[in-house]
Formats: sequence, C-alpha cells, structure tokens
Amino acid sequence: MSCAVAAPRGDVCPGVGVRLDLAFRLISILLALAGLPGPASACSVCLAGDPSYSSQGSTAQAQGDVALYLEARGWRKTSGQLPGEEEEEGGPPGKERNESQRLDLYASWTPIDRLTLTLDLPWVFNTITEVEGSTQQTSSLSGFGDLIAQVSGVLWRDRPVLPSTWVEARAFVKLPTGASRQSAGGVQDPHLQVGTGSTDWGLGGAVVHKTDWALLYASGSYRFNSKGSLHYEYGDVLLLNGAVGVPLGHATGVPALDAFTPGLELNYRWSDFDQFRGAQYRDSGGTILYVTPSLRIAIPLPGGRRGPWLRVALQIPVSSRTLHGFQKEYPVWSVGIGHAF
Repeated sequence: MSCAVAAPRGDVCPGVGVRLDLAFRLISILLALAGLPGPASACSVCLAGDPSYSSQGSTAQAQGDVALYLEARGWRKTSGQLPGEEEEEGGPPGKERNESQRLDLYASWTPIDRLTLTLDLPWVFNTITEVEGSTQQTSSLSGFGDLIAQVSGVLWRDRPVLPSTWVEARAFVKLPTGASRQSAGGVQDPHLQVGTGSTDWGLGGAVVHKTDWALLYASGSYRFNSKGSLHYEYGDVLLLNGAVGVPLGHATGVPALDAFTPGLELNYRWSDFDQFRGAQYRDSGGTILYVTPSLRIAIPLPGGRRGPWLRVALQIPVSSRTLHGFQKEYPVWSVGIGHAF
C-alpha cells in the first residue's frame, strides 16, 4: 500500500523506500541551525512558522486540485518605543504593547503536475498601547492587509506516482495592498498599520517524508524586505521549521482514531534590525525559537469523499532573551478550517 500525493491530511505511506534515519537526520540538521547566533530582529509582520504547512500539512496537491484554508491567529508583544519618541516626550523611556489578530484565507490551485499557486488574503486587526509612566494611550486599526502570492514546484520525488518523499522549491512576493498611512488619535504609527507599504519577496523550500507511523516535514525561507511607508523598513527574515505529525489511527492500529493527527513543530526566526527615519530601531533584532504543539482533525464525508479538516496550534516561545533590546513575545494561537476540491 502507498499514499497518493493528494492524500487526505493525516494519511501516511506504508512501505517507505527511503530510510527513516535519513529523514530524521535532515530535520536534525535543520533544527540545529536554529542554535546559530547572529544579529537579528523580531518583526511582528513576519510571524514564525510555515503557512504552507499550517494550511496544507505534509500534503502536495494533485493536478487540478483546489484547496481553501481559513485561519485565525492572535499574538501579543511588548517592546520599546520607536527611535526619537522618548526624546520628543521628554520623559523616561516608555514601552509599546502590541496585540494583533489576523484572519487569513489561503487559496491554492495546482494547474499542472508539480506546480501549485497560492494566494494569502489577510484581514488584520492591530491594537497598540503606548505606556509612559502612569500614562497610557491605546489606538486600533483594522482592514485588508498585504496580499502574498506564492508559487511552489516539486523538484524531486522518489517515484512519479504515489510518492512518499519529495522536495519543493518556493518563491513568493508580498504586495502593498494594505493601508499603510492611516492615522489613529492624530498619530501615524508604522507598527499600527495593516500594511507596510513595501513590496517584499522571498525564496524557500521544503522536504517531506512519510513513514508507516509519522509525517516528517522540514522547510526554510528567506524574505527580503524593502523600505515601506512612514519611513519604516522591517528587517530581512530567515525562517526555519521542522515538524513531526503522528496519525493516531496508523500509529495505534485503532481505526476510531484515524481522524486525529497530533503534531509538534520547532519554528525558528532570525531577522535583521528594523530602520525608522534612518535610525536603527534598537528594540528590534534577535533570534527566537518556538515550540508548537498542534492537532489536525479530518472530518469524513459520506461516500468516501474528501472532507474538511480542522487545525489548532499554539506557538510557545522558548525565551525572549535572545531578542535585542527590550522585547518580549508571548504565545501565538491559531485555529483553522480547510477543504480540498
């Protein structure tokens, strides 16, 4: 028995032709890179993780397939104020509390074998509270964010039909479709905007391997950010990810558990310092590693048809101490539902 490229989320392939220890070695090498030190920044618009894995799992679409995935995410972050704000106010250094949510609709289409096109259509909700001593001021903005278009192609697979191992290459571009010069309370804060005003792009890749009992996944990407609106430029970003999913039905031999696939990810982020009005934003930069437990639930439909799936996950930061300056990041929650046609 073997599994199709477009198998339902959570399916695995028995009779694997590639040695399991090689797959584990691949993920180990990728995750070891997360320990490399270096200058970086924390960018709230460049969340850690892999949206392709969140929306598609370790499944590649077959020719003609279309898939939709709707995901809600929320996170909080505290950091120092932007360069110059402390001096303008004439008081002690303050801090900025950011609370954000995103609703992303991912639409994927595979027009030809090995090639998949994906659009990420986001709706963004941002709230920032500026704190200086006993004084606090809260501002909020929401709206359609910056659209991301991605193309991914299968470079290699262990067999042309029903592969169990394959390698993908990816390229993506972020377009400035979100409002990036809005005012709130008479102030234009670049961190509050639903868009950056910049056109950014990136390259990446992924490796997938399926065994009798687990789904193994590793990916990486580098995003080149450019200067956007309000004299602000987010730093470039490197993302590395490793994941293991265990379909409980296959692993335990209990058919009643076929719908459930718990997983565990390591999500690493490196990014360069942000720049604001020609000055380096000292409270950006650093590295951060998240541990992310997740659960994917397949919902069967009558007649053996492919049904929708649910996914819940929680990204838990290992520590914020590797971030530059004054920064603290908190867990990121996500809930999504998807369906392939």
